[in-house]
Amino acid sequence: MSTPTETARDAGQLVRLSLAARSGPLSEEHAALVARYLAEPALRSATEATIDGLGLRLVDASAQGGLLLTSTGSDSPFRMRLADFFPRQTTSVQRRMLLACAMVASFVAFFPRPEDLEDSNERLRRRDVDDVDRLVRDVAARLDAEARERGEELDPPIDEPDLARAWTVWRQTSNSKKTVDGREREVGTRQIVVRCLDLLAEQGLLRTIVKGETYASTRRMQAMARELVGSLAWSQVAVAHPGTPEHDEEAAP
Repeated sequence: MSTPTETARDAGQLVRLSLAARSGPLSEEHAALVARYLAEPALRSATEATIDGLGLRLVDASAQGGLLLTSTGSDSPFRMRLADFFPRQTTSVQRRMLLACAMVASFVAFFPRPEDLEDSNERLRRRDVDDVDRLVRDVAARLDAEARERGEELDPPIDEPDLARAWTVWRQTSNSKKTVDGREREVGTRQIVVRCLDLLAEQGLLRTIVKGETYASTRRMQAMARELVGSLAWSQVAVAHPGTPEHDEEAAP
């Protein structure tokens, strides 16, 4: 039986491994700690106290995927802001809004129906960059048409950081721009989507099938997507993507 000190150390180790985890099978050490967390009340209590003390929140826990943690509060050292996604580039309001649109659309593209988020046996799936870009453009076009019908202002001020402006910015940004030698610059919406999907893959929420082209969802992404359901942004994107996609991926953690 573990001493309180050993239990506290194991709890800290489990949290450390969980924060560093990415997609794919858990390491032997990590899997053993997760199994103990699920079976031993003492370790579970110590781990949850550690999570709370670090300003984190437990989103999901399973033997396959481990502990999925997210930050709570704006002062958490684990919090990632949209501006952090482009550390060496402009962090303008426009850039952040484009990335926010792509982030929400990415989750909806992989899990378009409420039942997709709750079924642990749901087969996961692949999506292409163009699928996500097309989804956001569909949302932008629909909201634009609705605004015209209501006689509302179609182009609010550039410094107005609201959702309507975000979709307007996407609608006004070209899909892709190329340099004189034919390479794509990271200014078109397609490259924004690529950057977004790569970031999600770095966090273990997606698996990269073909970098810059095709990605596959994971159980970790499914759990995180449940956190976004109900938001205004999710609702607006989900309306534009009501169909049932093909199920073509085996389950991944």
